[in-house]
Amino acid sequence: MSSPLSEVQNLYERYVKWVSGNPSALADVELTVKWLSYFVAGKINNSSAVSELVYSLSNLLVFFNDRIIEKASKNTPDDTQPLERHLNVLLTTLEYCEVFIELSAHKVWGTSGRWFFIVVIQTIKCIGRLILTLFCQNTKIVRNPPIPALNRKTIQTDNHHHDHPQSDNASFRDNLADGSSAIVLKRSGRVMRKVNCSPSLTSRSWKPPATGSSSHQPAVYGGKFLVSAEMLYIAKPLIHLASMRKFGTKSWTSYLIALALDSASLRMYYKNREVLSKDQRVELSRRCVSMLLYLMRSPFYDRYTHDKIACLLNGIGNNVPLTGSIARLILSYIPHWQETYFYMWST
Repeated sequence: MSSPLSEVQNLYERYVKWVSGNPSALADVELTVKWLSYFVAGKINNSSAVSELVYSLSNLLVFFNDRIIEKASKNTPDDTQPLERHLNVLLTTLEYCEVFIELSAHKVWGTSGRWFFIVVIQTIKCIGRLILTLFCQNTKIVRNPPIPALNRKTIQTDNHHHDHPQSDNASFRDNLADGSSAIVLKRSGRVMRKVNCSPSLTSRSWKPPATGSSSHQPAVYGGKFLVSAEMLYIAKPLIHLASMRKFGTKSWTSYLIALALDSASLRMYYKNREVLSKDQRVELSRRCVSMLLYLMRSPFYDRYTHDKIACLLNGIGNNVPLTGSIARLILSYIPHWQETYFYMWST
């Protein structure tokens, strides 16, 4: 008779096999679970915590399944250090669960318990990001989340190429013969054919150009100046929490301190943007867009933005068909988002 542990192991192995072989059906299940969190909101008591629990579990499910697919496709980066990998997993898990932890702590332990867990989570994130930036060579700008959702279409395409390696290798050998016909752009790393080396339309092969090993120059991080910019970004949450403790949660002083730190970090980065890789510039663009959250953060929101947003949503709801209920729903949820720290100040 099999033990419960072996039955669980067999069940897990069957699940891994199903996930690896049915990514399209898996995506439908994940999307259904995520949408369930929106339907739960407002339908039952304590719906905020329950809805956030379902939403967090759906994100963790996607994250877990991505790791299964990544492992099955053998697409895991070889140069990732174990410490870096473990820290990225920890920080990504915290990103997905932090709102639920905050709401649950407030429900169980009240305001003091809520702020205790907020400080603990932000401290862990700060230490983890600091270690990644200073001691892990592959991470100089910490992404949010550190491990993004896996592009499963790319994985499937790569697997198709692995299944037909001979034709790909032949094309690669042909392209290597013309190593001097292309250049690698310094910023994006994109391979471009030289204009003066382009053959006539009747004689060219239309194969992508290739470059020799001497043409590839990896993106280099910009030294201490950019490390200082990342340090400002990493330390900002703890500095902001300390200023909220001293001046109040809705004081202009704490708001302006956080705004100044974010602005200074972005300015330092943009002065040296040319040394960043493509992924690093994408993360930098995300941080620029996230600056719009300052329009929704107190006290700026309470004094300037609230009335304008309410007027806009009411105007849309009263004049655009079928949008009234959606506009009223958004207006009713904005105070809840305002009261939840990690909705407003997670990054």
